[in-house]
Amino acid sequence: MEPDRGFPQAATAHDTFWDFISLTPEAMHMVMWIMSDRTLPRSLRMIEGFGVHSFRLVNTDGEATFVKFHWRPKAGLQSTIWDETVKIAGADPDFHRRDFFEAITAGDFPEWELAVQLFTQKEADQFPFDHLDATKLIPEELVPLTVVGRMVLDRWPDNFFAETEQVAFCPSHIVPGIDFSDDPLLQGRLFSYLDTQLSKLGSPNFHQIPVNAPKCPLANHQRDGHMQMARPTGRVAYEPNTLAKDAPREQPLTGFNSVAEPVAGDKGRIRPESFADHYSQARQFFASQDETEQAHIIAALVFELSKVEHPHIRLAMVGHMRYIDEELAQRLAHGLGIKELPAAPATMVIVQDLPVSPALRLIDKMKDTLAGRVVGVLIAEGSDAKILEKVKAAVASADAKYKIIAPRINGVHLSDGTEAKIDGQLAGSPSVIFDAIVVVLTDESAKKLEGDMAACDFVRDAFSHLKAIAYDAGGEILLNAAGINKDAAVISTDKLKDFVAAAKTRMWAREKFVRPSL
Repeated sequence: MEPDRGFPQAATAHDTFWDFISLTPEAMHMVMWIMSDRTLPRSLRMIEGFGVHSFRLVNTDGEATFVKFHWRPKAGLQSTIWDETVKIAGADPDFHRRDFFEAITAGDFPEWELAVQLFTQKEADQFPFDHLDATKLIPEELVPLTVVGRMVLDRWPDNFFAETEQVAFCPSHIVPGIDFSDDPLLQGRLFSYLDTQLSKLGSPNFHQIPVNAPKCPLANHQRDGHMQMARPTGRVAYEPNTLAKDAPREQPLTGFNSVAEPVAGDKGRIRPESFADHYSQARQFFASQDETEQAHIIAALVFELSKVEHPHIRLAMVGHMRYIDEELAQRLAHGLGIKELPAAPATMVIVQDLPVSPALRLIDKMKDTLAGRVVGVLIAEGSDAKILEKVKAAVASADAKYKIIAPRINGVHLSDGTEAKIDGQLAGSPSVIFDAIVVVLTDESAKKLEGDMAACDFVRDAFSHLKAIAYDAGGEILLNAAGINKDAAVISTDKLKDFVAAAKTRMWAREKFVRPSL
């Protein structure tokens, strides 16, 4: 937020953000990530999580191994299209929470694998970067991931404030067997996150709040203070002591121990020379994306920098892009209407051409499945009941869900005279909230919907957002009215198996026709 005007709220497309970024080249790797499809998830169930810091694992002999922790979604990765994302936010601001809630209540529990990257100091010395630099990651091709556990979210909180809003995350709160590294940002967070929780929750006893309290037995000498919720007893609150034999004691063998390591050199407030390569991993990330994902990154940069008022900021960012990829800089300059490429900023570090890392792609990590997704089925008065039942069966057989959408929420009858159960009214249930759509209409109802913008947008947006579409004879009338040109993912309801197969992914080949500017 710019303090003199109070906006933009929750947005980066403005001068002060990009001014700061243009003067902070170490942010260029992060910029590639936040401009990529990674920041437009289809669902919170389809997000990878990984820490930026290296920690240590310490065995019983005191031997240490560096570790980076990762969460890998069992549902795979999937993103949305930018235009789709904007429309989802308008149609349903609670889309992600609703998706989470509906998945859990349906028994389709979100699940992640916990994986680790393990490496020694000797191996770290061979990396072409410093792993203690929080702007760097370790490619999976260099250090593979080892799965060690899993997390399953199998219930919804009974009270959101009590069970989520009061959660206190502190990197300093660890268990024996884990230790810190010398990552300077991590070292700063070990102090600052405690202050964060004191400010947020207002008490040094925030660890006693049920959602933060350990599930295993815990004993210490912390007493009283604001909002003390326990009832510690006894005369002493210190250790060692001779007055209370059963008082908590330090356990040097089984308790927390830091790894002993020799330290030499001068202490100073400096940035390590090993942190000075700000562009190589940004270049690696961009080069690792496929053409579609690269186009999306460029489009995002054009959108953001087009909102910047000061031309010198836009020029500075295009200059930085020249170190990442010359074609990226050229396409960005073209999108911004910059006729002559600005010079790249001076750097004393040689930018490396690191190996392409397929693990950094998103599209390749989409699972070939419709499970956990939702198909929207548009019907109206008189829709064919037999086709509708076949659609329901085909979607259910793929372990997906369906929702019936109609021009009105009640009183819609099918061809067999039964009243259909409607899940959403057309104007309030656009196709952006579904993964694929089916249109089952009579000729008469389709002709009535030809002039309905909500109906035309329902199919037009689905096509523009590269989704699979199934249609019957009446549905074809609506598709023609909306100007939909059929391709391999626009399929008759006579071929529902083909539709289900197409609905498992996006029709990426379609994008060059619906968004030629990319």
